Amino acid sequence: MPIHQLVQVGRTSGGVVLPKSELRALGLVDEEGNVKDQPVRVTQKDTGTWEVSVIDPDDYPKPVIS
Repeated sequence: MPIHQLVQVGRTSGGVVLPKSELRALGLVDEEGNVKDQPVRVTQKDTGTWEVSVIDPDDYPKPVIS
């Protein structure tokens, strides 16, 4: 199992890079090789354990622009 590095994202967040090959296998990379804009849900399952779930964009509430 590969190990991934936790990285700083902005000033208040951290992130983990997901392998593009895995994202491509899920259909989350477009024809130009760019990762698609896709909603995901990140859920803490236990101390130090997180789950990332791809969710259907049609189930994701659209932001209200005023």
